[in-house]
Amino acid sequence: MSTLVDTNVLLRRLEPGHDHYRAAVAAISRLIESGETVHIAAQSIAEFWAVATRPPAQNGLGLDIAAAASAVAEIERTFGLLFSDEAMVYRHWKRLVVERRVTGRRVFDARLVAVMLAHGVAQLLTFNAADFAGLGVAVLEPQVVAGV
Repeated sequence: MSTLVDTNVLLRRLEPGHDHYRAAVAAISRLIESGETVHIAAQSIAEFWAVATRPPAQNGLGLDIAAAASAVAEIERTFGLLFSDEAMVYRHWKRLVVERRVTGRRVFDARLVAVMLAHGVAQLLTFNAADFAGLGVAVLEPQVVAGV
């Protein structure tokens, strides 16, 4: 089975002081050790970069460019990066937002689901399960996967 890792899980792996740090690290380790194929979407790298380089006062991590680039390189070494067939992703995304009546910020979550559908990825690892409710994918919560 294959799993897509959401941006929030990638970010928590960089914050040892965060309440979700342990669950993020342990869940990813458990999935990889169990033989799961674990992926990230290119969209998640862009989202990661935005938060990682934003100042802490604006709910970011405050990394400089070199540190952010190093973190992205580590993510790329750890996970399979899904390169999108944009036409196929777009078709899945458009169907999802129309059929499921997705509006506002959730259109970006629907796009991640569209990437999953285009690549046959079965499940999503995220701390924000509610954001993906009703979008037709299995959601794994890191705390449950990690057993913490």
